[in-house]
Amino acid sequence: MKRLFLVTVLILMTGFIFGQTLQKGSVICFHNGTFTPNHDVTMNQCISFIKDKYFAEVEKNFPGIKCYLLKGVRGENVDCISFIYLFQSDEVRNKYWKEEGVYTDLGNAALEKMQPVGEEMSKYGKLVDKYTDWLIL
Repeated sequence: MKRLFLVTVLILMTGFIFGQTLQKGSVICFHNGTFTPNHDVTMNQCISFIKDKYFAEVEKNFPGIKCYLLKGVRGENVDCISFIYLFQSDEVRNKYWKEEGVYTDLGNAALEKMQPVGEEMSKYGKLVDKYTDWLIL
């Protein structure tokens, strides 16, 4: 009986956690990269800065975007970090980017507001990444 109760609770929690976030029509952008910390900075300091400060600025200046940080722990991308940007829709993403690598006026204005935190990020290290945008069907 305890096992059945536990399984039921886990299934319900999974539904609540994942069912509310990923909706049809959303766009997920995976940025897989290699972050090289500067010589006087630890990877944990970089990760804390990205999660606590950089992502907060992205979400503030690009409304409609939610950010997540992942770190590879096994497989081909071990010790790599990935950014996940979740857009509410393709239209939200297109408000900021006309096409690949080309910002709209609204995107340029948001990017300009991000300049101080971008400069601060360079004090932590350098990120080289590749990305793909995925539309949830």
